[in-house]
Amino acid sequence: MAVIVPAPSYELTAEQRYEFDLNGYIVLRNHYDDDVIAQLHEGIDELQAIPLDYDTYRKLGIASYHLAPAITDRNHPFWTDNGEEGHVRRVDHAICGTDKFDYIVGDKVLEDIHTTLTGSPIFISATYYIEKVGPAAGGGLHNGGFPMDRHIHYGYDHTNQRFSCSSTKSVVILSDMTQVENGPFAAIPGSHKANFACPFDMTDASKNPMAVPVFAAPGDVIVFSEGMTHNAFPVTKDSVRRSVFFNYMPAINRDNLPHQHMSMYPDHVLSRLEDSLHLLTSPGYI
Repeated sequence: MAVIVPAPSYELTAEQRYEFDLNGYIVLRNHYDDDVIAQLHEGIDELQAIPLDYDTYRKLGIASYHLAPAITDRNHPFWTDNGEEGHVRRVDHAICGTDKFDYIVGDKVLEDIHTTLTGSPIFISATYYIEKVGPAAGGGLHNGGFPMDRHIHYGYDHTNQRFSCSSTKSVVILSDMTQVENGPFAAIPGSHKANFACPFDMTDASKNPMAVPVFAAPGDVIVFSEGMTHNAFPVTKDSVRRSVFFNYMPAINRDNLPHQHMSMYPDHVLSRLEDSLHLLTSPGYI
């Protein structure tokens, strides 16, 4: 299949470049309007309504965050003991189970930003949502500049004057996270360049004096380096917190097999998103 990579049209401002390099994240305010927000909520509803059935999940190509052992075992308790139907709190490979997230796949601004941050062509390596129903724990802080991990490493190529990040994410905010009680995104600014492991409590952002809440409203998008220490603050209210995550990584640049591309996504997704194959496939190689 021939894949054409569109030329970038959106450029990060000098302020955004500086902020991302310094902190490890930027926030795009009011990036999506109410109609898109509603559509993304519908997508989560669709994913949660998919029957918890081994064959259905395998056929669609979707998974769950804790599903690695279950995806090859139809007798795994996940398929029978996951609680009330329709309340799976995270579904990975989400675009395999709903077309409501396609709007994010086709978002040229996000594509251009992540291409800039990667410093090379990119592919979408993960798509998922996270839902938390309060009160709920925030989860453990993770990642950081040390020890260096080539899969999530933040870098800047001074020779060519460009970013060279190996993994960046967009978090599309769907719920009110303008108050710490609502469990906003948690970050340790600058930790993507840290030379030491964090000596503070990593089990809960609210217990770590270096972690700060990144307040955001529905429609905002947090773009961050996966190498930055992050997670979320606890949800202490009786509220539902939803967000959609898209992960971007460098695509293989060499193309030794012309018109042959590989993909982790099943054919039904590639057919539906034919105009975005440059983001869903990588060139073949020998």
